[in-house]
Amino acid sequence: MTLLGEMGKHSEGLSSSLLPKLSIYSRDSTIQMNLLIDLNMKRVMLHQLLSVFEEEGAEVMNANTQKLNDRMIIYTIIAQAIISRIGIDPSRIEERVRDIIF
Repeated sequence: MTLLGEMGKHSEGLSSSLLPKLSIYSRDSTIQMNLLIDLNMKRVMLHQLLSVFEEEGAEVMNANTQKLNDRMIIYTIIAQAIISRIGIDPSRIEERVRDIIF
């Protein structure tokens, strides 16, 4: 798996000043995105993130949201390329997700 990008800094505790954190992993024709965002920041809807994956040629296999401490939310999306020989461009997905969260 390859980590393409991560926003924020690593810390032992989760501080809202370090958010959002974006991690995108890609292997073969599968891609996984993890996004940790403060609820007080810009509102991000799951359907916006799913649309990015679908528009970039991926079929979403699993999507999950989890609320932490009534302050933070984690989005996890796992997708697979619709056409495996063409694949998915993780850097393009990362760029588009960054545009949504900022």
